[in-house]
Amino acid sequence: MSFFYEIRSADNTILKRDGGFASQDAAKIAARDDAKKMKNTSKPNRLDVGRILVGQNKEEATRY
Repeated sequence: MSFFYEIRSADNTILKRDGGFASQDAAKIAARDDAKKMKNTSKPNRLDVGRILVGQNKEEATRY
C-alpha cells in the first residue's frame, strides 16, 4: 500500500497531488512542506491553500 496527498484551495480545487509514500505520516509531512512553500511564495498571485487531504492507494510504495 502507498499513500498520496492532495493540497486543495479554499474553493476545493486541487492545487497539487503527489503520491507513492510508504506511510501516512510521510505523506502528511511532504504535504505540509509543499503547502508551506505555496503560502510563502512572494509572487503576487500566490496560491490560497485551504486544506490537505491524505489517502491510500493499492499500489506499492515508491518512496521510503
